[in-house]
Amino acid sequence: GGTIEITSEAPVINTQEQNFANNVNQTQINNLPINGSRWSNFALLNPGTVPDGNFGLISFRGISGLLNNNTIDGGDNNQAFFAEERGRTRISYSISQAAIREFQVNTSSYSAEYGRSAGGVVNAITKSGTNEFHGGAFYYQRNNKWGARNPLAVRQELVNGVFTPVGYKPKDVRHQFGGTIGGPIVRDKAFFFFSYDQQKRNFPGLAVFGQNGFLNLSASNKTALLNRGLTDAQISNTLAFLATLSGPVERTGDQKLFLPKLDWVIDEKNTLTVSYNRLRWESPAGVQTQATNTRAIDNFGDDFVEIDSLNVKLASTLTPMLLNEFRFQWGRDKETQFSQPPIAGEPTNAVNGRSPQTILVGSTTFSFGMPEFLDRAAFPDETRWQFADTVTMTSGNHTVKFGGDINFVKDDINNLRFIGGEFNYTGATTGLADFIVDYVNFQTNGAIRALSSGASPAGRCVSPVAANQPTVFRKAGKCYAGNFNQGFGVLGLTMKTQDLNYFVQDDWRVTPRFTLNLGLRYEYQRNPDPVNVNPLLPQTANRVSDTNNFGPRVGFAYDLTGDGKTSLRGGWGIYYGRVINSTIYNALVNTGVGIDQGQRQFTASANNLPVACTGATPALGADDCPFMPIYPNLLPASN
Repeated sequence: GGTIEITSEAPVINTQEQNFANNVNQTQINNLPINGSRWSNFALLNPGTVPDGNFGLISFRGISGLLNNNTIDGGDNNQAFFAEERGRTRISYSISQAAIREFQVNTSSYSAEYGRSAGGVVNAITKSGTNEFHGGAFYYQRNNKWGARNPLAVRQELVNGVFTPVGYKPKDVRHQFGGTIGGPIVRDKAFFFFSYDQQKRNFPGLAVFGQNGFLNLSASNKTALLNRGLTDAQISNTLAFLATLSGPVERTGDQKLFLPKLDWVIDEKNTLTVSYNRLRWESPAGVQTQATNTRAIDNFGDDFVEIDSLNVKLASTLTPMLLNEFRFQWGRDKETQFSQPPIAGEPTNAVNGRSPQTILVGSTTFSFGMPEFLDRAAFPDETRWQFADTVTMTSGNHTVKFGGDINFVKDDINNLRFIGGEFNYTGATTGLADFIVDYVNFQTNGAIRALSSGASPAGRCVSPVAANQPTVFRKAGKCYAGNFNQGFGVLGLTMKTQDLNYFVQDDWRVTPRFTLNLGLRYEYQRNPDPVNVNPLLPQTANRVSDTNNFGPRVGFAYDLTGDGKTSLRGGWGIYYGRVINSTIYNALVNTGVGIDQGQRQFTASANNLPVACTGATPALGADDCPFMPIYPNLLPASN
């Protein structure tokens, strides 16, 4: 007698397709170790893949991680604005690892069916219910009490009158838990699957100055400050205020994910699948995720993400040789980030009640106040409508696929960089002293600035604006020698893009051992019309509209020995990555037109100040640089 073993597993060696692809199956997903349960990182197991930066992006064959394509159940899992997976990479993942059945990683020479990518394509399939009830639960914990202290985690504490670095180890504990369940609703007809995943993390940050002795003022600078009308108490109080800006930052993260899925066998020819994925992420002080940061305790920013996606698929067997698959998706990815309220003692202005971002530059940089990139009420708030249809036809030794995929994306953007202003105090030896002058001037309602008269150094900055300028020139309140930055204009706009994609692919089994793969893909990305054309810069009226994106694909696969154990494969093709929506947005809004239509950045620095501010014989009794604000005030929008 003999035994016949039938298996549904795919052969180990690919002898029929030209692509360089690998399937990550349920066994691998369940058993391979992975940091943080971000399932798409398993793609790094494939040759030709490396991390792209430190935030979870993956580069295929050296191509930017912003030019990949990620799909879930055939629907886009991409964010068009930043060209990353939905939710970007600050969150742990946008769909639970426990909900993924398997996924395919296409690294090169893939079929014309796949596109909108110059790098790799990752296609994931979620789990479904069956005629039997199945489920599982999981719980993971990471806790830094089991590890060593970060050697960079130090605080500046006053010890015997000297600011001294003191080691510190904040807690970092992460709980990940959830489960899945699936089974029949009506046996052989309808099935359900449900996944729940939650992550709660308590990981206080640590604001550090980044160097020993950052707050230790030199004797010469202290003398200069005393000569400018400041007192010992004012100097000490300013340094004590700066010391309060470092230390532990209460920071948490709470991510909730759930995915219900329904499979319905309508009849022997049609099966309908509907799934919905929902994510909510809340992370006070979580924009900055590093263990230590040279940003103050109020300079981290609060982070929020909301993701919803509905996927519908109708698979139809029209004839034994003709199959059709229709897919629809509605998705939304809303990301918001907000600044934190000022802490006690911080200088604020009347524009928004916030402290402007203040940067102290020595041998390292430390910043406090409202970060330059916040607030982001919508960055982005992105909605996607997707329609796709694929027909598969088998005729003799040809398997032909053809179809189309249409994506409508709307991005609502609400963000203006430097809206809260930014003041830079530079100089390895004098930057700190100049900040003290301006801070005391703020605390005394301009009393120090009022001392400025004639050639006296009183009420003036410690350092000159440039090496050849008199030390007594700049007045208190304007001692920032580095850049001053402020953003003006609209907070954002709404923009729409449409992606139209069509393909045909013929896998021709020329002989039982040789397969020829022929394909052609066409992609058209319709971008919005310009909205803020600058008549002085005609290029701002241009719109990227590339209509000749034809991508031919040619490949082959040859079973060298005829036993399925040795395969020779190769391919060639032209592949197109999308123009990233954030690039389009910047071209629309940053055209230099009036602030009632676009956005404009004002920057002034020691290198581009006018003669009125830096002349060799300035009018010492006059107000220097009238267009430069007195710290921490901002310029009015009319400037």
